Amino acid sequence: MSARETAELLLLVGRLVQADGYDGELSPAQWMALRFFARANSFSQTPSAFAEFQATTRGTASQAIKALEAGGYLVRQRSQADGRSVTLRLTDKGHEAVARDPFEVLVRAVDSLDAHEQAAMRDALHHVLTTVAANGAHPHFGVCQDCAYLGGETNCGSTRANRSALECLLFGVTIEPDDAGLLCVHFQPRSERREDGHRE
Repeated sequence: MSARETAELLLLVGRLVQADGYDGELSPAQWMALRFFARANSFSQTPSAFAEFQATTRGTASQAIKALEAGGYLVRQRSQADGRSVTLRLTDKGHEAVARDPFEVLVRAVDSLDAHEQAAMRDALHHVLTTVAANGAHPHFGVCQDCAYLGGETNCGSTRANRSALECLLFGVTIEPDDAGLLCVHFQPRSERREDGHRE
């Protein structure tokens, strides 16, 4: 199979999943916003981070966010740090919607692959995404466990203190192991940062 055929298959999968998003009370754009805020970490639950993730304007992102707020899926909270910025969190209704997300049909399709195939697919798609992002003005998004700023290690102790030995080296804050798989707007691919902390 040629590279073009593979790329066309990726586009087709995306279109099919997006088409399924029209079924129900939420639009595909609103589903994307809901999924993002369900998976974003505390540094990334902002309108601007969602706009960057979607590679769209803040105005376009704001429309989806406002519709979700009006529908009771998202709630806006003032930042405790500065009182000016806002974060967006899912309400109970939002979590219920995510549980019936049409995107899950794709999750189940991937889950039907064996562990080796899933790992190979994830690594290949991660490489493709990083390459595409590098060729444009799009920021990298990823999770803490794949980030160059992740320090420490996950321990298997029984207490909370023993289990959480992860740290964000960018902000100097502790990361709970359960949060290491959340999306972050400050993600830095390990391949772009040398051990001395400078980008290659």
